[in-house]
Amino acid sequence: MTAKALGSYWSLNEIESFSDRQLRAELTAEDQQRIAIAQRNLLSAANEKEVYGLSTGVGARRFVAVERDLDSCLRLWRAHALQLGEVVDPARTRATLLIRAVQISRGGSGVSPQLAQGLAEAAQSEADSSLPTLRYGVSLGTGDIGSLAAAALQITESGVQFSPSDGLPFMSSGALTYADAAITLQSSARAIDSGIELTGLIARAVRSTTDHFSAEALHPQHREVREVAERLREIRGAAPASRVQEPFSVRLAPHSHGSVLRAWNAAAEVVEIGVNAAFENPVVLPHGDVAHVGNFYSVELSLAIDGLLRALAHEASLAAARLGLLLDSRFTGANDFLSDGTADATGAMMLEYAASAAVADIREAAAAHGAYGVNVSQGAEEHAPFTAHAIRRLARSEAAYRTLLGCIAVALGRLPDGVAGADALRDSSLDLADRNLSADVTVAMELLDQVRVSVS
Repeated sequence: MTAKALGSYWSLNEIESFSDRQLRAELTAEDQQRIAIAQRNLLSAANEKEVYGLSTGVGARRFVAVERDLDSCLRLWRAHALQLGEVVDPARTRATLLIRAVQISRGGSGVSPQLAQGLAEAAQSEADSSLPTLRYGVSLGTGDIGSLAAAALQITESGVQFSPSDGLPFMSSGALTYADAAITLQSSARAIDSGIELTGLIARAVRSTTDHFSAEALHPQHREVREVAERLREIRGAAPASRVQEPFSVRLAPHSHGSVLRAWNAAAEVVEIGVNAAFENPVVLPHGDVAHVGNFYSVELSLAIDGLLRALAHEASLAAARLGLLLDSRFTGANDFLSDGTADATGAMMLEYAASAAVADIREAAAAHGAYGVNVSQGAEEHAPFTAHAIRRLARSEAAYRTLLGCIAVALGRLPDGVAGADALRDSSLDLADRNLSADVTVAMELLDQVRVSVS
């Protein structure tokens, strides 16, 4: 298995590979040297001036003088290790530990080499049962201090050595939030790509005009719109069009899907910056001093995720409308609701209900206002944004979007040649009798990540 240095740049794809145990992380000699120098510089700075969390208390207790020892460090972790809510799955737990190790390897935290080594080893535990137990319920957009304090306690309880100065530096991070964002964005990217493929099949099924995907006409648009249009042209093919102009759901497909991709790219960029930076408070500077700074404030990530949620909500509305076209004989030439033609048959009519319910879930997630925040610790944090909650909303939106896409895939399968070239999807065009389509949608959803339409 390939190993990657913790101190090198980690992409979202590499984080996901690590979380799936397809990639290992190595704490190199260079990484260890940076970590050791940062610890020495932190301790040296504390001899010259007040250093938050080391020679002072934290939060509202930042004005209290402190002399840290091992017991004081443990008390700090214990007091912050409040864990409530949903348990974090093993993949995201591994990603959390990895990201915190990557951040520490940048040499800005002051965490001791011994604890950094123990963290790197914990991230690669052979058994899921050996991983720390983390929960989502206490994180705000100023850090995952509850989860990371709990992780520190569980790691050190296994015998890993630590230093009195490790208390605040170890838990001063949003590593869980960034891990959740990285894994959720990676999964969402696959759903977004599948949505584009299915839209191409819809354009082919209704024999839409190719004007809507014209490279020349869309040249002024941003890169993502042009990329989507190119893919839709490939799948749509050159067959004659049935109409001069399509409904919005097809006509605006490049713009809608392109806006989702653009929003995804913006969110991914913010996450990768946070993963690979020493967003510590205080941060140990290369020349030996420390600076008290607010880089832990994740409002930019919150805004980026909210932007993606809103873009996905717009696209989901158009996707549901495209499903409506597939159920309409005026656009496909098939029977209404893709039925078998029996006079009172309703065929795939219920797919539209399930898809609309999924749209409602996506809109509800997008409607939550990202500008909200809370005032905590007696005003020491006047505005803690709800970044972690935004990412959880994105996960719920992705699940709903996959339901919507599953409904579209089943509808396409009921058309002759509707899924031609998409080998992952089932052709059920000879099985149109009224029946319960629950299993069909479930199977289609499980296959979505494999959908890639082959074109000549």
